[in-house]
Amino acid sequence: MKLVALTSLKPPLELSIMDVLDIIGSILEEDYVSGCLEVDSEFNIVEGLELYWALEKLGVKYAPIGSGKCRVSLEDLGFYDNIVGPQHRVYYSPLELAVRGLPTPMVMLRSFSTESLRVWAKLEWFNPFSLSIKDRPAVHIVSSIAGKVNVEGKILADASSANFGIALAAVAPRYGAKARIYLPRRAGEHGRLVIELMEAETVRTEAELTVELLSRIYEDVRREGLIHVNQFMNDLNFEAHLKTTAKEIDYQARAVGLKLVGAAGSIGTSGHMSAINFYFRKRFKGSFKTITAQPAPGEHIPGTRRSETGMIWLAMIAEDFKIVDVTLGEALEAVGKVAREDGLLIGPSGGAALVALSKSLDLIGESGDVVVIVPDTGFKYLDLMKKWVEKKSA
Repeated sequence: MKLVALTSLKPPLELSIMDVLDIIGSILEEDYVSGCLEVDSEFNIVEGLELYWALEKLGVKYAPIGSGKCRVSLEDLGFYDNIVGPQHRVYYSPLELAVRGLPTPMVMLRSFSTESLRVWAKLEWFNPFSLSIKDRPAVHIVSSIAGKVNVEGKILADASSANFGIALAAVAPRYGAKARIYLPRRAGEHGRLVIELMEAETVRTEAELTVELLSRIYEDVRREGLIHVNQFMNDLNFEAHLKTTAKEIDYQARAVGLKLVGAAGSIGTSGHMSAINFYFRKRFKGSFKTITAQPAPGEHIPGTRRSETGMIWLAMIAEDFKIVDVTLGEALEAVGKVAREDGLLIGPSGGAALVALSKSLDLIGESGDVVVIVPDTGFKYLDLMKKWVEKKSA
């Protein structure tokens, strides 16, 4: 057996992440790869196509080549290499920063930690384009599309309330493409402003939810020949977070000896929380707890929506997770608490995740380490916070 760079191998056809999800789960659970790939003299894959694609979706650097039985650890395959950037933190382009400027930081929040249960915020506003977690799927989806078809001069389209639209508007021109963002009625003003500042096309609508715009986009794709990125149903969204977000948490926890017992977050497309849930339930063999926040009935929390509005990965992949209703007021109270006690201004969706965690301590337990995903910064929502502060002072 020998190890060769995964990128040097030539698969005869492409498989999706759903085609190899069971193999991915087994690899994560066992922490090693059992079996080898067989290749010819030109590195065409002869045997082991499913294993190859499982390794590619996991983002390993090397693949085991040989015949017969193989057993090699994920560590030896360079499992974490794609999420550990250069120490000097010097990059030749913003796109390289988005891909190699990982992992995003984790910081302990004293405001929500106890002596025995430590709460760690994963600060996703360190992603460079949208200052949010949405950079991850935008970069991964667009780079994957550009690797298959010529996107030069083409229009990449999708619906977004703010963050994904900004990320798409930033990433598309890096590949010579243009972006068109369909905005619902409640789209954040900062989102509209930044997208238009980037000279991407915006389509303002009266739709309440982004998912309500999909039928309109489908029609425009058919009529105008657009390329629909489709963050809501494109499995590359889930894959991006399996390959980076979840793996980063694992790497960071191992690096400093954390005892992970669970994670909390909020749901929009459900890509990142479904990936985290899948990854760690396999890694920890079911002992890991996942808490997800959704807006309470009649409430609107930017960047989140209710599970019944349609989230394919929650339905297809995620299992044994808890969904907690959170009001906007509760989310903003948590934002204020973190600001006062930790000096960080997190966004409302991050506040919602902390509330959901606080309501689920009976499930999490009283000791260990919990990671809370903070999708973006609160500086984007100052108008909303101003209204909340004024309402409290009245």
